[in-house]
Amino acid sequence: MKGESIFSVFRASLSMSSRCGVRASIRGALLTFALLAAPGFVGAQGTSQGAMQRASRSELSTRAALLEQQTNSGSLKGGAQTTALAELASIRNRLQFGDFRVGDRFVITVRQDSVRADTASVRDSLKVSILNLPDVSLAGVLRSELDERMSAHVARFLRNVTVRTNVLTRVAVFGAVAVPGYYHASPDRPITDLVMLAGGPAPNANLNELTIRRGTALLVSGKDSKRLVKDGRTLEQIDVRSGDEVHIPLKKKINWQFVIQIFFILSSLLFALISFLQWYYDRQNN
Repeated sequence: MKGESIFSVFRASLSMSSRCGVRASIRGALLTFALLAAPGFVGAQGTSQGAMQRASRSELSTRAALLEQQTNSGSLKGGAQTTALAELASIRNRLQFGDFRVGDRFVITVRQDSVRADTASVRDSLKVSILNLPDVSLAGVLRSELDERMSAHVARFLRNVTVRTNVLTRVAVFGAVAVPGYYHASPDRPITDLVMLAGGPAPNANLNELTIRRGTALLVSGKDSKRLVKDGRTLEQIDVRSGDEVHIPLKKKINWQFVIQIFFILSSLLFALISFLQWYYDRQNN
């Protein structure tokens, strides 16, 4: 089954070459190898989601073609089919509407005679304003296309410039932190840096049991978070996206007052049982 899936990936990659050109098809093939080499790649479930956040339009189209072939062939069953269909719908939505939503932010750095930086926020019209230049629309733009879009826009007004962008991830941090709330962080920052943006963990916080949710879905459970924190995994590596929620629980403490109360109750019951048995045996002997 895995060999059949690999063949499907290459066939989908080749079919893209006629529409996207040789360079795009080569890049798509490179992504294919990256996906196949990634741990846990099995059929439609094992994509490297961090890499897919930065995937080009041709790479997403290749992935969508593979998922469509798998879901239509009936090779996936049960949860695998459901997961593949959800990923396919997500990719189609990205290809049509792009990656940017209202409230998203990114840092843009422009190098000319000097270096200028600005933080742009996407407004309700999906437009942004940077460096006092006219607005530019991000409707339908992917993350991988942002550098090209902004470079073309800036080049209309400034000459001999180099433009770089860094998209920030908007994440809610709740629980045992100093200042709970929503924060924007660079995707290449460790998950622990996000906690520090929220003022740092509370004295009784348990970072080894943090959880990450996307809506009602649990992305990272408490039992997995210890390894992620220890390894210094970044937001992108964990596939944290804008809108996700990080929750830091409190350390579990023993309620000694409750323990003592239970001890006295059990001791009283044991004493009563012993007294009853003693009375019963004395009565039997008499």
